[in-house]
Amino acid sequence: MALKIKFNGGEDLPYLSALETEEYWNGSSRRTLTFQMERNAADLEELDGLCTEQNLASLELINDEMGATNVYEGYQLKLKVGVEPVLVSAETPEAPAAYEDRIVLKLGKRTFIEQQLHQLGLV
Repeated sequence: MALKIKFNGGEDLPYLSALETEEYWNGSSRRTLTFQMERNAADLEELDGLCTEQNLASLELINDEMGATNVYEGYQLKLKVGVEPVLVSAETPEAPAAYEDRIVLKLGKRTFIEQQLHQLGLV
């Protein structure tokens, strides 16, 4: 397992790719962190259960091959957990495009206003 996500609660799961971007989601621009995993890397119900605010408070992305760890904090909103077809090789003159079912986990950060309301206990 070269790449893995370590949740704040101590659980870890292998992943294939992680992408941090800015997206327009639910009426606001927010930072998102999107993971792709092999279809059999996790049970969707268990993964959904892992995505609690406490477990998402801090995430470690570990690359065993490079000996590197990145820590991401504040991605406490579960925006998407599901299986989607993902392009794994583009179409060429010799072969059609190839897709593979993968687990997609998308997490988001609260906007500044959402964070202030959350701290006040209003959201």
